[in-house]
Amino acid sequence: MVGAVCLLVGFSLGSLLTGIVSLGAKGLGGWGDMDSLPEIHGDFGDWEWEWEWGSKDPDQAQPQTTPQPEPTQAPTYTPREMPALDGVAPSLQAMPNPLPDIVESAGKGVVGMDVYYYDEALEQDVPMAYGSGFIISSEGYIVTNAHVVEGASRVDVKFIDGSSAPGQVIGADSKLDVAVVYVEAQGLTPLALGSSAQVKVGDFTVAIGNPTGEMLADTATFGIISATAREANVEGQVNSYIQTDAAINPGSSGGPLLDMSGKVIGITSAKALYAGYDEYGNMINAEGIGYAIPIDEAMEVVRELITTGHVKRPGIGISVVEIDQTTAEMYQVPQGILVYTVTEDGPAHVADLRINDVILSYDGITAGATTDFVAYVGAMEVGDQVKLRIWRDGQEQELYVTVGDLNQIGTKILNDEYADLLD
Repeated sequence: MVGAVCLLVGFSLGSLLTGIVSLGAKGLGGWGDMDSLPEIHGDFGDWEWEWEWGSKDPDQAQPQTTPQPEPTQAPTYTPREMPALDGVAPSLQAMPNPLPDIVESAGKGVVGMDVYYYDEALEQDVPMAYGSGFIISSEGYIVTNAHVVEGASRVDVKFIDGSSAPGQVIGADSKLDVAVVYVEAQGLTPLALGSSAQVKVGDFTVAIGNPTGEMLADTATFGIISATAREANVEGQVNSYIQTDAAINPGSSGGPLLDMSGKVIGITSAKALYAGYDEYGNMINAEGIGYAIPIDEAMEVVRELITTGHVKRPGIGISVVEIDQTTAEMYQVPQGILVYTVTEDGPAHVADLRINDVILSYDGITAGATTDFVAYVGAMEVGDQVKLRIWRDGQEQELYVTVGDLNQIGTKILNDEYADLLD
């Protein structure tokens, strides 16, 4: 069965916890298979948390000996010339409702993505998921979300006329969740690119994508811009998004968000699923909260992916939780930053940083807000070292971690273990 991915995350909204879901393809076997649903991330106040349905709960994870990873060979990338971005906005008639012309014109440049993963038991590629994308150049370049094509062994691109072509993933950036796919095909209709900097709250907008795959291919939804720079934590990455109430559904990831001239202003990526819980513990559903990556920021990454094949994102491969003074006193642990997960084979794993370690300082800076720590590491160069003073099992020690590239580190959580120091 083919499924659309739902990578749930969250952010704090007043006293309510809000769930967000990115909507594309990542090997989900179907909505009914709860064991296959991917990771959940989020924060509540100063907390950041994550777990995965179908895996051990955080309080069930048992410490294990940390295995040292094998050295990996650095990948090679193929630089390309930047193609002409030759999309043309539709010619709209002076009419009260331009939507039919916008949808008819833009729909020709929206594509579906059938995503395959290699099955070692069957020794063949198996279709497991789907997403959306849109053409930016008649030379064969398509933009989508990184999570749509992550780990894919094969991508089939489907066009509005029913034809298809094999897609080659040119590059992907997990931080902004942007990927570029190339196809060899003639007669492509690229979309015109607008400017997200010109978007205003209250502007009308249209989203086009393939919710649930081919069954509802080329679905268009209409709404307004609710916010132009909404910060949200999606799959552990905090970015600034365009917020809209245009309906976005599973399988829509990677599709375009359009303005009323038919130009792309964003890449649809996520939606809020729930707004929190009432006093009885019942989930409060969220409606009309969707997120799109601003096209101006996305195109900076797209250009780098096409011309160099890669975007460097400095990081050390951990997820963290802030331990403020109140929490530290409650659990009798030091104030600082808790290592909540460690990425397998990442720099932190190599340096023997472990879950339940508390980072007390980094390069002599007292550890406080997690955002400050993440920003500090993100401003470093790949290959730099950061000195961490940590607390582990009642003892303080120092570790040196070499900064790596998040787009090479991967996302697999070491031993599927989560910190339980604050349980």
